[in-house]
Amino acid sequence: MHKKEQFGQELKVRIKSKESVGDIGNWSYSLYSQYRREMDRAFRDLLITLGSMGMGPEFERSYEELDQIADRLIAGEDVKL
Repeated sequence: MHKKEQFGQELKVRIKSKESVGDIGNWSYSLYSQYRREMDRAFRDLLITLGSMGMGPEFERSYEELDQIADRLIAGEDVKL
């Protein structure tokens, strides 16, 4: 099971290494697909929204925004976008 705190920590690593935002989106969606039955609705919704970043630049979020999302997840907060 993937927990939001763990996801936040892994997101931080991907941001720090400047992984493309589209690739982060694809990774987010793959986690959603794999673990959706084990997640609460808020976390599923977040992963779907982040997953859309892989669909094109009009859906991308900045590294700064992603870093803020990661911090909130690590703190155990729900994040709504």
